[in-house]
Amino acid sequence: MLNIQKKEHAGFIEKKVHEKTAMENICERELIDRAKNNPDKFGELYDMYYSTILNYMYRRVFDADLAEELTSNTFYNIMKALPDYHHKTSFKAWIYRIATNEINMFWRSKRNRRKRENDYYEIQQQDRIYFLSPETESEESRKERMHQFALIKEMLEQLPDRYRTALILRFFEELTYEDIAQVLGKRTGTVKSLVHRGLKRMRILIEQRNATFSRGVHYYE
Repeated sequence: MLNIQKKEHAGFIEKKVHEKTAMENICERELIDRAKNNPDKFGELYDMYYSTILNYMYRRVFDADLAEELTSNTFYNIMKALPDYHHKTSFKAWIYRIATNEINMFWRSKRNRRKRENDYYEIQQQDRIYFLSPETESEESRKERMHQFALIKEMLEQLPDRYRTALILRFFEELTYEDIAQVLGKRTGTVKSLVHRGLKRMRILIEQRNATFSRGVHYYE
């Protein structure tokens, strides 16, 4: 397996800005074509999407070390499959599909270990989760945000995977319904139905717990 070095301080960051901002104003299509013609240029695509996929992996597995491993595997698979990508579909959706397949393969092979891995997260990794402006956030505020994050995690884990995946792709990754359909290999109408039903189930869980949430973002350091 290709060992792609982890980017320092990449972090698990709630993205609110478009991914394609810097990179010297080179458009995504040009980066893809350059990487196809010269594998040494693949690092430019890696830099563009590393944090995005790392965040996605973390929100799917709730384990920082595992998310990094799956992200590395995903970019290895992206690099192998890149010659077959022909710009006919959204590149972002295309790489999310590869990432989602990597997650699904992992859970199929580790299904009986899932509860133990979630328990490991609860015990070992909560201290590795921070929120924006940690230098100004009070300890009390941080604990409250951590509590909310753990509660959302627990609720998502209670949903069937088809709903959990659709909700994460829509509201955390902010993909369009069309892109989610491409990721999941389903029709757009089916995706909208999955999101709608997933939200209904989340509302029931929230009401059962009488829970309220303030909007916050988190990252891993």
